[in-house]
Amino acid sequence: MICLDLSASRYFLLEEEAAAAIDAFVNGAASAEQFQWLVAKDLVEAGVPTAAPSMASDPTDSLYDGPIDPPPPWLLIEALLFQSRARRSLSRRSLRTHLAPTGLPDAAPERCRPVASSFARASRYRDATDQCLVRGLAMRAMFARRGLGVDLVIGVKLPFAAHCWLQAGAVVLSDPLDRIQNFKPLLAVR
Repeated sequence: MICLDLSASRYFLLEEEAAAAIDAFVNGAASAEQFQWLVAKDLVEAGVPTAAPSMASDPTDSLYDGPIDPPPPWLLIEALLFQSRARRSLSRRSLRTHLAPTGLPDAAPERCRPVASSFARASRYRDATDQCLVRGLAMRAMFARRGLGVDLVIGVKLPFAAHCWLQAGAVVLSDPLDRIQNFKPLLAVR
């Protein structure tokens, strides 16, 4: 079982007894002993249980799988600027602070097309290799600035790899569909 510690901004793997205890806890079947062990290891917090946030829809389409119109130059510059800001912010603050819900309503995928095209073009000027989290946070901030609520999804796969992408409903906004299909969503934040 792969976990993401938002306060420490790190992933970790739980195996055997720890994985079984977390699984039992998530399914509401943890014994008192398992629960106390999880609390002692700081894997869960004692207190009133809260509902887990809902996950994003299973992706069925991507804006990157069709033709992408060139963005206006000002939007391209904004995409590059927001990526620089996101990179600096990630080096200073924990991941938890970046993943606060925006509370914005669902965005229609077509309204997201100009921002998505600006990030597709920005990858020509700023290397996008291993920058999915920076790109995702920057895109999410640009969408939020326009009042558009999108899901930032973090997924994992084994052997261990993690990837971050954005979705509006079932449409991926930041990657081709085949790029994300093998990742299991771990976290989704609107």
